[in-house]
Amino acid sequence: MHDLSRHVKTRVLIIVPSLECGGLERNVANLCNHIDTERFDVMLAVIDHSKPFYTIQNPAVKLIDLQCKRVRQSLWKIRSLMRTVNPDLALCAANHLNLMLAIFRPLFPRHIPLIARESSVVSVNTRRTPWPWMYEKLLRIFYRKLDMIICQSVFMQEDLVYHYRVPKEKTCIRYNSVQIPEAPPDAADNDPVARFLSVTRLSEEKGVDRILRALALLTIPFRYTLVGDGPEKTALKKLAAELGLQNRVHFTGSLAAPYTALPSPHLFLMGSHYEGFPNVLIEANALGIPVVAFRAPGGIPEVVEHGINGLLVDGQAPEDLAVAIEAALNIPFNREKIKTDTRKRYDASATAREWENLFLDLASRRHKGK
Repeated sequence: MHDLSRHVKTRVLIIVPSLECGGLERNVANLCNHIDTERFDVMLAVIDHSKPFYTIQNPAVKLIDLQCKRVRQSLWKIRSLMRTVNPDLALCAANHLNLMLAIFRPLFPRHIPLIARESSVVSVNTRRTPWPWMYEKLLRIFYRKLDMIICQSVFMQEDLVYHYRVPKEKTCIRYNSVQIPEAPPDAADNDPVARFLSVTRLSEEKGVDRILRALALLTIPFRYTLVGDGPEKTALKKLAAELGLQNRVHFTGSLAAPYTALPSPHLFLMGSHYEGFPNVLIEANALGIPVVAFRAPGGIPEVVEHGINGLLVDGQAPEDLAVAIEAALNIPFNREKIKTDTRKRYDASATAREWENLFLDLASRRHKGK
């Protein structure tokens, strides 16, 4: 089927906003580090590479810094780059740029398939834009002009098809992979304190305030380690103090090895109001840590199997989360099975092979003139 791959390398251009700390950036780095460069010639164009957090360890991947501070400034540089390198396909993993590429699709080489990777639930994310009504209209008109849209979950795919009339055949699902993180150190056998961990961006949609309010309701001794940075950090520290949690909540900032910040966590907590596909839940499960998360729009229910690798909270209030945390502490989760099953399902090398098959299929369509 893919005769093209046996003769010449398939040239792939991947476009990302940055390589700063984040789920999208982590997954692009995983793909670049695991793709078969014997069959693929990969160019990674980074819109702003001034503050990298992730590194591309695959020496065969060519990194191109577009040196733009804003996504919209990169549009013409990307157009020029595509004309110069003439890739077999271009994959864009930048939400706002995805829409811009769709709007200006006629200005880009028609023979190069343009693929968008969505990192969030589009209809939910649109509500957070300055002019949601205009954004919605533009999405409905132009998004179908892209050659393919990659979704991270079934929920995201259905959202695109239902809300934005994107033909289902122009969408496909590629789950995120997991790069096995460094394991946490062992805790003392006689430590009676419950240990909770979150790794997240400290922004409003991540719902960390709900976690803090839930923890304030617990009657058991606990320690909560919160790894990450973001615009809500100061407000969340203030809230923790107001709730009397300042001695039990530890803000670490962003860490290269976030899961080592706390010895043997009993539970991983997520307070998000919505998620495209929660990388951190997969990483926690890959270390055998059960998770507790709200049943929010997006991919969370596709990751968390209630009672098996964690608990889903059906309500949306801190009180509901507090009840679930106490319940989870009393469930004898099979941590070894959680670890084994997760690593098998979200293996980074296997996920890269799925991406490669997609790339080959789209490239072959181009060379057949479709």
